[in-house]
Amino acid sequence: MKKTTLITSLALGGFLLFAGTAAVSAVALDGEKLIQERCSQCHGLRKVERATKDQAGWETTVDRMIGKRAGLLNAEERDAVVEYLANR
Repeated sequence: MKKTTLITSLALGGFLLFAGTAAVSAVALDGEKLIQERCSQCHGLRKVERATKDQAGWETTVDRMIGKRAGLLNAEERDAVVEYLANR
């Protein structure tokens, strides 16, 4: 009985570990790709590439762009874009 419980627990634990890893990697967003896909819908990327701002500056700019176009980025996408821009 104990052996069956141990094997079942190990199998379940392994499955949960694998599923958790897959979920984390699926959530990781590519800020650069989002900029290429979304920001270029309204203006050229050269404008974005030339701009030099700190984290707060990019947060303000990205929030302003989101305000101009509803649904442009969700909260997670916004964070990925700001993170990429502030650290490139």
